[in-house]
Amino acid sequence: MQAPYKLTPSPRLVNLGLGLNPLLAIRSLICLLLLLAGLNVQAAENRFKVDIIAPAPLKELLEKHLQMLKWRDNARMTPGEWRRLYVAAPNNIKDLLATEGYFAPSISSSFDKKNGQNTATFNVDPGSAVVIQRVDLNFSGAITTQATQIQPSLQQLRDNWLLPTGARFRQHDWEQAKRRLLASLLIDRYPNASISKSQASIDLASQSVILNVDIDSGELVYLGAVQIEGLQRYPPSIIENLNPIKAGSLYSQAQLLAFQSRLQDTGYFKSVEVFADTTAATSAGAALKTVPIRVVVVENQTIKLGVGVGFSTNTGARTQLTLDDPNFLDRGWRLSSSLKVEQKAQSLSGLARLPVTSEGYRDSVNAGVNRIEIEGETLTSVQSGVKRAWGPRQREQYVGANYLIEHQKIAGAASANNKAATLTYGITLRHTDNDLAPTRGYMFNAQFTGAPLDSLSDGRFLQSHIKTQAFYPITASTQLIARLDAGMVNGKNSAPAAFLFRAGGDQSVRGYAFQSLGVKEGDAIVGGRYMLTGSVEVVQWLTKQWGAAAFFDFGDAANTTRELKPVYGYGLGGRWKSPIGPVGADIAYGQATGEYRLHFNIGVAF
Repeated sequence: MQAPYKLTPSPRLVNLGLGLNPLLAIRSLICLLLLLAGLNVQAAENRFKVDIIAPAPLKELLEKHLQMLKWRDNARMTPGEWRRLYVAAPNNIKDLLATEGYFAPSISSSFDKKNGQNTATFNVDPGSAVVIQRVDLNFSGAITTQATQIQPSLQQLRDNWLLPTGARFRQHDWEQAKRRLLASLLIDRYPNASISKSQASIDLASQSVILNVDIDSGELVYLGAVQIEGLQRYPPSIIENLNPIKAGSLYSQAQLLAFQSRLQDTGYFKSVEVFADTTAATSAGAALKTVPIRVVVVENQTIKLGVGVGFSTNTGARTQLTLDDPNFLDRGWRLSSSLKVEQKAQSLSGLARLPVTSEGYRDSVNAGVNRIEIEGETLTSVQSGVKRAWGPRQREQYVGANYLIEHQKIAGAASANNKAATLTYGITLRHTDNDLAPTRGYMFNAQFTGAPLDSLSDGRFLQSHIKTQAFYPITASTQLIARLDAGMVNGKNSAPAAFLFRAGGDQSVRGYAFQSLGVKEGDAIVGGRYMLTGSVEVVQWLTKQWGAAAFFDFGDAANTTRELKPVYGYGLGGRWKSPIGPVGADIAYGQATGEYRLHFNIGVAF
């Protein structure tokens, strides 16, 4: 194809470029080639044109998929090739309209060549779209003999069919309806189901279509024993104890995915794949087809070492060193240890999580040394404990035993040494639409910690702590978040400071310094036996990821309910939906102090 523009580079300029600077010559040549390519594309656009006259939705379809328009800008387009595409275009248009249910369109075309421009015009009258006159779903296989109350039932599958009688026929809807019908069988009980025949019979005279689908469910499939591949360091019991599927259970894709999710959450494996080879049976011709569950894993590296820095508006700048060993002592224990140095707090801690037992218990052992200096009070403590948790994330329960020794130093008052051996029971309920960034639902936690023996503690006490958070979408882009946190300690002032309550800070009462709300003692603020805090927040999402928030917080901590006098904080903030959960930056005003404070929050603290 010849372009209407002709460029003749100057030999003198080319020779001069080569003589003085080869790089300059190469750059000039590349620019020249790019310019010629651009002129060729522009020339094609100017020489070849398509006008489509059709109703708006169909015009957009044709302009997006018509072959003439797809090939128009090709640099090799010639008038002869353009003419060939013009002749083929009416059939191309008919095929495209048929996907939208128009099978009898009227198409007139014209071709004009004037002033070097080849213009093809298509006037399209789509006619009437066909509608569905009848749907015949024909089933075969084991599903035809199952009890009517078992799901999925034949009636349920027919009721959930996406293209009912009287609906407009579209190719996309037709394919989607078949996929959904087949998926309903594949995910439970019948993983070998297939569509043996599907046909859409068009009657142009009546502008109607009859749909016919033949579905073979295949035989029932049962899940058998677990076959594991990829284990090198861990015993098979780590995987077997997390298997929620009993041998002989009917095939369920949901259960296989739940098994896979459990294994992924353990931290032992880099990748996990759980599946069943449903085309195989334990014995040829067996009435009950049982297939093994195959688990293929890739183990995580042995030890991970991490170094990080950060900043908290509660405790200041932070440096942190972490060490994680997924096979501590070669027993499959997952060790997480951390050395954290902050401006107001320092800690050295270790947590070893044992493999989940066959009964589903999650056991752990922990120990740590902590020092925190807040509002004139310095607490140095050593603690160790054990914990057992069970139940799904939606309803998790736990019990624990802990021993704590602490030294309490109070500015302007006497220091004290405290110890306590405690038992704990807690329950956490989570019912939200999203674990990382919930928009609807609630979370609730109740925890009770007691020191029952005087011989192991400085006195008996019972700490009760209840907190809840609720999420409600006021509109599609406006969200309400409410939080309430309450605590109480029963006992004759015998609880160590670690079990008393203070308030204030990022996740408590914004507008006040971290743990600055409590009981005045000497020149310091210390914990009280009662605590109540709450918050009401409205978030307006301006885009899918960014939003603005307005909030009102209240709370206080005291030694008696009469002394419990909540103070107030309120302000504005920004929100970002990050991959690890919502990130917030708030400016809050503390009404009791008359001060403004900046607060940062990451994730949902619960």
